[in-house]
Amino acid sequence: MATSLSTGARATKRKRTAAVLLFLSAGYIATTLNIQGFIGMLPLVQREFAISGAQAGMYTSFYFLSATVIAVFAGRIVDRLGARLGIAIGAGTVGFMMLLHAISPLYGVILFFSFVTGIGFSVITPSVSKGVMENVSATRRAGAMGIAHGIGGSGALFGTALMPALGEAFGWRPVLAVGGLIALVICASVYRFYSHVAAPESTRASDTESEEKAHSEGGSFLHDVRTLLRDGRLVTVCILGAVFGMSISSVTSHLALFLNQDLGYTPALAGIALAAFHVGGMAGQPSWGFINDKLLGRRRRLGLIILTLGVSALSFLFAFLVATGLVPFVAIVGLALLMGFLVLGMPSLYFTTVSELAPGSLTGVATGVALVLSRSGVVVSAPVFGLLADVTGDYTVSWLVLGGAALLTTLFVIALGRRYPMGGTSATR
Repeated sequence: MATSLSTGARATKRKRTAAVLLFLSAGYIATTLNIQGFIGMLPLVQREFAISGAQAGMYTSFYFLSATVIAVFAGRIVDRLGARLGIAIGAGTVGFMMLLHAISPLYGVILFFSFVTGIGFSVITPSVSKGVMENVSATRRAGAMGIAHGIGGSGALFGTALMPALGEAFGWRPVLAVGGLIALVICASVYRFYSHVAAPESTRASDTESEEKAHSEGGSFLHDVRTLLRDGRLVTVCILGAVFGMSISSVTSHLALFLNQDLGYTPALAGIALAAFHVGGMAGQPSWGFINDKLLGRRRRLGLIILTLGVSALSFLFAFLVATGLVPFVAIVGLALLMGFLVLGMPSLYFTTVSELAPGSLTGVATGVALVLSRSGVVVSAPVFGLLADVTGDYTVSWLVLGGAALLTTLFVIALGRRYPMGGTSATR
């Protein structure tokens, strides 16, 4: 009888965890669907407003500027309000902004809405991290984080694959309005139903209950940030996050251009390779989480180092082999898939590690600190990657620089890691 009850309790817990991950993923889907979908429709927006390519590119700059600046403050908000309100606020803000995008008479007004959209999106990642930390045990946490981020990332895939085609057929404004309404529906659903499936306050997962209690009151914002930055282990992990930012921005912004301009593939074929990159990411996030939980004994920093070294190796492969034009297209698609598996597979393990190293009451702020460094890499790397191609005439040097930067950063962290061993439980070694 006791065994039967225990089995039933485990089954109930698994169902509850699955429901939590579904709600957390839904918030991600709502935001990435709209943001990436609108970016995919920028050629249609460019045509309507008669703006230059540089002006069109400012949309991403405005969005990431606010998303980077506000990241730490957004994490603080999530620590105070909780995962449910964080997801609801993020999805609701993005949805409302998309409705305003759809009726905007001037592109300059859209840029302002882009800035606000970035603010709304900034609360999503800390909310997902906090929701996973509160509801999933340490032995399954990285895998669960991967599921939440991986499924959430499908919004970007659907947005970029479907919304531009629908926008071409029906106009970008009505398509974006529908996307905004979907985000608002998800916002209302999370707000209404999340608390019914999330673990009660008294039973939330925590590896360090006494530490949670000690920090439950929290300090001032600057005090909390200084507390986190004094932890050398956390700093070394955040430095690895810069590789994630550099690689994701460079590859997503320039892979299609590289294949089109350097190798002569049509935009349609180049788009297939870029789609493969995103598919690899959807598979990579949960896979690397499970690999770390089950095969690497939850040695989080080791898992991140393996990923960053893999990104470096693939970047060199693109520079020395793919750039020669001797690699068949099918193999290029496979390499793009593998690159996505590594690059986009990083966030789940990255945010799990950061969340486990931080006191429970500072999960949101810690995620925000981690986002600042990774998104700084996003803002800086893509223009540099493109500038190198403009100056040299092709993308070979760009790939070399990306691979070298990833390698040097990883070696620096390995050296620094001797001074700041992860120690303690296996959850953070």
